[in-house]
Amino acid sequence: MTRLLALDCSNYNLSVALLDQQQLLQYHQTVKQGHSDLALNVIADLLQQAGIQLTDLDAILFGKGPGAFTGLRIAAGVASGLATAANLPLHGIPTLDAIALNLPAETGIAVLDARMSEVYACRYLDGKAIGGTGVYKPEQLSLQAGDVLAGDAANYFSEQPQRFIACEPRAEHYIQLFQRQPQRYPASATAELLYVRDKVALTAAEQRDKQRG
Repeated sequence: MTRLLALDCSNYNLSVALLDQQQLLQYHQTVKQGHSDLALNVIADLLQQAGIQLTDLDAILFGKGPGAFTGLRIAAGVASGLATAANLPLHGIPTLDAIALNLPAETGIAVLDARMSEVYACRYLDGKAIGGTGVYKPEQLSLQAGDVLAGDAANYFSEQPQRFIACEPRAEHYIQLFQRQPQRYPASATAELLYVRDKVALTAAEQRDKQRG
C-alpha cells in the first residue's frame, strides 16, 4: 500500500501524516481543544498538497490507545467517518507501538503519561510487545539492568535521565509500522480502542482518598 493516511490525538498534540507514493506530508502541533474540526481541515489540506482525493487512499490508520480518553475518541471518530465515507479499510495501531520505534533496537519499555501520577507502559523485545499493556505507578515498573525507557513521561523518571528517551506518538510512525508488518494490524469494521483503564475518571471523593493513601 503506497497511499496511507494516519491520525493520532492520544495526548495534547494533533498528529497527521499522509503518504503518497514516496512523498510523506506531515502535521504535528500542540492543540488544546478542537481536535476534531482541525483534524478534518488538516487532512483536507494535506490531500490538496498531494493532489489526491480521499478515495485515492489505500487505508486509514489511527492511534487506538492507550492515551487521553477524549483524544482517542476523536481520532477514532474522524478516522472511522472518513473510512466509511470513502469505503476504505480502517486499521487501529497501539500508541505504545509507535513509541517503541524510538527504543534502541526497539527493546525496552515504552511509556505514556496516564495522568493521576501514573503511566501506561509496555515492555518491548525486538519491537514486539511482551507481557501486555498496563497502567502503573512509575515506581511499580520492574526495571531491569540496562533497561531504556521512551515516551512522554520523563518527569516521572528524573532520577534516571540517562535511561529515558523523550518522544511522543507521531502519525508517521503508524505508517512506518503498518508498512513493515501490515498483518500485525488487521482492518476492523469499527474503530476499536485500547483504553487500559477500566475507569477513566475519579470522583472528587475518590481523588481525595487516593491522595490520602
